[in-house]
Amino acid sequence: MRDGIGPERWFDCLVAEVDGRLIGYAMVCRGYEAHMAKRRLWLSDLYVRTDARRTGAGRTLMVEIARLAIGQGCEAVYWDLWRLNRVGKAFYESLGAVEIGDLAIWHVGSRQLAAAGDEGHSPLSA
Repeated sequence: MRDGIGPERWFDCLVAEVDGRLIGYAMVCRGYEAHMAKRRLWLSDLYVRTDARRTGAGRTLMVEIARLAIGQGCEAVYWDLWRLNRVGKAFYESLGAVEIGDLAIWHVGSRQLAAAGDEGHSPLSA
């Protein structure tokens, strides 16, 4: 939670409540596509309690994310989705979202990547 509080926070969190009970949340962070000069909002997590699904809570959270993105001058909202998550896919498609077929999301640990620099000379100066 510490990374979502204060002026240097890494994410924003929207919550959905019914009668004072938390039923869902969405976490987003900003991104920038330098090659396209476009601001993006990255949806890092969307969760709605099982007993609150199909009540409109997820759709409401996504609409609020869109409004937040527009307010921040973002051109689009992006996220990843496990390919086996058919329910999630159907939900996102109902919002008009499409899978980006030519984009692959990659991952490497920060320590592992930093260690790669130990193997050779870096052309960068500090």
